[in-house]
Amino acid sequence: MIPQRQTIFVHSHPKGWGNCQSAAMASVLGLPLSEVIDTASDEVREKGFWPAIYEWLNDRGLKVITVGPKDDRLNGAYSIGKGPSPRGNFHHAVVCKNGVMVFDPHPSDDGVLEILSHDLILPMSEPEKRLWESKKVETDV
Repeated sequence: MIPQRQTIFVHSHPKGWGNCQSAAMASVLGLPLSEVIDTASDEVREKGFWPAIYEWLNDRGLKVITVGPKDDRLNGAYSIGKGPSPRGNFHHAVVCKNGVMVFDPHPSDDGVLEILSHDLILPMSEPEKRLWESKKVETDV
């Protein structure tokens, strides 16, 4: 995990979008923020927030599974915790280890009021990769 701060904030974005999800994903994946999908972009929002994220991850041989706060699969793992922001009526993403927040991409370090769920980013299996590639070929035709 390499901490990456978010650079786009809900309160200053004209459409009320932030890139905490991008920063949390970059942190968990150990990538610079510039190499991760921009979740505050119009392109992502028009495509659909989660479908765009799933596609970006799948193209890199990764998938995301969402689990509850007490799930055993969180033990030993970094995850992206999601919950209500203390800064307004919207959700925020933070980096967790073993289900506990260890880094907030927002410079306030306020975290979330409560972690409602976690996203685990995992490698796709070989059959999942083949299925993804076949779906891409079908949509490209």
